[in-house]
Amino acid sequence: MNELYTRVSSATKQILYQYIKDNEISLLDYHFSSFFQYFTKKSEIRVISHHFSNHKIEGLTLIDDMGISFSYERDNPKVKQNFTLCHELGHFLLKHEGSCFTESVDNQENVLEREANVFSAIVLMPDIVLLSKIYYACDSFQKVKEDLEVSKQALYFRLIDLLRVYQVDSETAIKQAVDEYLDGQNASLHHYFHQLKEILIEEFNQYQPSLIARLKKKLKQTNFVTSQELPELLDQTRWDEIRAVKKFKVWLVYNKGKSLAYVWDSNKLSETEARRKANLELLVM
Repeated sequence: MNELYTRVSSATKQILYQYIKDNEISLLDYHFSSFFQYFTKKSEIRVISHHFSNHKIEGLTLIDDMGISFSYERDNPKVKQNFTLCHELGHFLLKHEGSCFTESVDNQENVLEREANVFSAIVLMPDIVLLSKIYYACDSFQKVKEDLEVSKQALYFRLIDLLRVYQVDSETAIKQAVDEYLDGQNASLHHYFHQLKEILIEEFNQYQPSLIARLKKKLKQTNFVTSQELPELLDQTRWDEIRAVKKFKVWLVYNKGKSLAYVWDSNKLSETEARRKANLELLVM
């Protein structure tokens, strides 16, 4: 498989798989929209529609002093709009240099446009999600297409690219397997995913929920967490990362050579209350 696909696939999955792990998203229920909304909201990106009578411009990213905006052709089918939105997000998250990116019929061979296309295909149809739906849930081509809100063409070529990158068989055999799956026969494709399942699962499981994600989960339940539960809290180099979440506060208490780091939700506990709880825990360590 070419270098561009492999490189962009790896970069995309680093962002996407970490997001899925941090947010405990069900692979069978995955849909790109939550990922897209998270990053557009986080970076205050405006999403708007446009229309050109010749449909020549499918998508547009503008970055200027006013901020960042993505736009898409409002008259396109929903599945095409979905691909365009993820394509534009790809320019942003892949950190492409420039202030204006135009997705049009005239620039499909442009390197940055090709990279954004690969990003979009993987966000819409992640490897691990395709494995879950096709191999484990035995979903049909039509069901996968409808669940992920992608076009027939997008899913067809995504499956070919996925199997091609892992070199499961010859090009002809891969295309035949995907054609059979499209026609309702999943035996060949199921066999290929059986070969790949351990690789795809191991790749996905390289990512684990981040410290911030685990803190959010625990503090939602208890408002207070210590290094007894999350030993990484003792690493003070990570405290700036924790304090970046405005309502999170972090500190350390000592007693007789023992130390305990603790984090609390300042909207729910005062500093005095948090310190009292930490001192009590330290006493019984």
